[in-house]
Amino acid sequence: MRSLLAALILSQVTAAAWAQEVGDPLAGFAYASAHCVECHAVGRNEFGSPVYEAPPFEEIANTRGVSEVALLSFFQTSHELMPNFIVPASDVRDLIAYIRSLKD
Repeated sequence: MRSLLAALILSQVTAAAWAQEVGDPLAGFAYASAHCVECHAVGRNEFGSPVYEAPPFEEIANTRGVSEVALLSFFQTSHELMPNFIVPASDVRDLIAYIRSLKD
């Protein structure tokens, strides 16, 4: 019983900490508009990315399994098809919040 209670408390603390770290979608849109539009369609209902291989943000948001954690992991690793582009840590949560705001 104590183990179950401890696990429940830990999950609530973790969830609360995650909720406090969620970013600002408007700031994320501003960042995407300034830095991501060269390759990606970043707006709602925009599906034609300037670079064909770069998925539109709305498509990313609606891809099964794409969560805040998945996006955070994505932005912390390099990718073969994406140029060596690093989103500053101060902007990552905002960008994730914006992408997640595009989910249907």
